[in-house]
Amino acid sequence: MDDPFEALLKPSDEKSVHSAAVRLTEISGRYRIGQPTRPSMQHDNGHLDRFSARPPTAEDKVELAKWVTMLEGAEALCNAQTGKLIALCNGEDLSDANAAYRHFLFGNGEDRVLNYERFIQGDPVGSQLIRNLLADFQYHTEIIGKHRTKFSVTSTLYAVGDGGIADYPKTSNWQKTLGAHFFWVSANLVISANANGRLRYQADLTMHVEDRYNFNPGSKDVATGIPDSANGRFELSGLGKQYMHYATLVRHVTWESGSSLGTKKVSGKTDRQRKPSDNRRLRNRI
Repeated sequence: MDDPFEALLKPSDEKSVHSAAVRLTEISGRYRIGQPTRPSMQHDNGHLDRFSARPPTAEDKVELAKWVTMLEGAEALCNAQTGKLIALCNGEDLSDANAAYRHFLFGNGEDRVLNYERFIQGDPVGSQLIRNLLADFQYHTEIIGKHRTKFSVTSTLYAVGDGGIADYPKTSNWQKTLGAHFFWVSANLVISANANGRLRYQADLTMHVEDRYNFNPGSKDVATGIPDSANGRFELSGLGKQYMHYATLVRHVTWESGSSLGTKKVSGKTDRQRKPSDNRRLRNRI
């Protein structure tokens, strides 16, 4: 049986005469032909969307001291590296959550690079996310890839959370660090023909993740039930500052037509960032 893309793979063949009449697919699902292009997205401003900024009060400062003490306790006692996972954190490592919260209090609103590989490996939702994403990616890039041998795609937004490509994070650590969030995908693909007549797909796929870390009016921490307003007051008073989390995750993906994908992790260290201004935190956010 002739390879379905023989006209493109062997342009000297007489079948190439018909290639000009082939209609190439530019868009399928969330994907379209093109170089990496960040989709338009809006991030909320937490309590600052509903209330006006104000100078800190004496009560704000007392509350800040209480939360800093809680943070330091969580850093010491809810850390898998120290082996001291006490009842305060239900036996869970809160290292990533502690780091995110410390940056909220002391990072002056600067952007922060998040280790998304730790989320993929450390939360049950991570495997669900990768599985669902790759299935969607394979289906739509096979449609776009018909009669192509080399191309690039960029996607619209994917959501993680209720109604998204994957569920809301299951662990308290990642509920506090990320919660619901968005990402988009870019990829470069090459299609070749095997000797058995099947098409072989190779793709370098990059997930581009971003999330604004802040506290939302009316929300509460899943694990503790503490309302977001407990920390929202720091956004209003300037004692804590919302900031952007950014991350990328790269996978080399291969498959043959009619088969499932194989993947290889090509980037994403799992060590944590250990800067004085970027350590751990007990975060209160739904």
